[in-house]
Amino acid sequence: MRPRRQSRRCRFLFLLLTGCGLLLVCAALSLRFGAVSVSWNQLIEQWRTGQGIVVEYRLPRLLAAMLVGMNMAVAGSVIQGVSRNPMAAPDLIGLNAGGGLAIAVLLLMIPDFPAYTLPVAAFCGAAAAGGLVFLLAYRKGGIAPVRLVLSGVAVGSGLQALITLLLVKYAPNAAQALVFLKGSLYARTWQHVEMIAPWALIGIPLAFFACRYLSILQLDEESIKGLGLRVNLVRLLLLVLVVALAGSAVAVAGTIGFVGLMVPHLVKYRIGPDFRFVIPLSALFGALLVVIADLLGRVIMPPAEIPAGIITALLGAPYFLYLLVMRK
Repeated sequence: MRPRRQSRRCRFLFLLLTGCGLLLVCAALSLRFGAVSVSWNQLIEQWRTGQGIVVEYRLPRLLAAMLVGMNMAVAGSVIQGVSRNPMAAPDLIGLNAGGGLAIAVLLLMIPDFPAYTLPVAAFCGAAAAGGLVFLLAYRKGGIAPVRLVLSGVAVGSGLQALITLLLVKYAPNAAQALVFLKGSLYARTWQHVEMIAPWALIGIPLAFFACRYLSILQLDEESIKGLGLRVNLVRLLLLVLVVALAGSAVAVAGTIGFVGLMVPHLVKYRIGPDFRFVIPLSALFGALLVVIADLLGRVIMPPAEIPAGIITALLGAPYFLYLLVMRK
């Protein structure tokens, strides 16, 4: 048992160092490349002076991408632990759809809304969708993991249908809504970073401190009750944490999908089910995935940008099918 534990810690350190190295490289490339490329000398000079497009526009966009990826991936880890389902994710239980519907309503039906209300509406929409899912999943015995996932899929499908209906009805004016709904980090500023940073700084440590409870929830129901754990209260609090992390990400970047599905599952495949390792690695590789998706979206078809959500969907859809086949 001891050699196995040491081996797992070694793999954890290797993945942590590798992920940090890749994130630093991708961050540097993200700061350099875009609609207007800057040389390495210009990048260093703008970093030193604190002026120019690198510091004023690309750095907050990079930080927003990292925080969005961290929040979505950690939310995915937690919801997979709560539901005991590796195919659970914030976007698959309706949170992204809830935020997306709120965005669509605001952009298409209230054109003169104040700009600062958009993130608030997205967060409230995600929270409302999460509340509806939890309500549908709840029975006298508590929140059943299977019912949670099934309720999330049903609610998410219904909300997506409403989004499509709005887009069809307001088609001539739907361009801005479409960009946000596809998950874009275009024109993100320091205001967006300040908006999501507190949720990440509070939510991710809370998820790490909840690792013990997430591990206990992997046991069967009788064993959990035998340990004296107030399982329904724990599940409810963890689900609230998922809503906070995923809702804040949707509020800043729109509906970037599959991050909460792919990253935790791949991390567990490499490191095992120990949430003490899964949570920090999910945060790291979630940030890496969204930074890469945003970078690719900027450099594939310049000067046009492909929303990061489309890139993650192109990666995530085949992976989701792979999971379905492997779990038969």
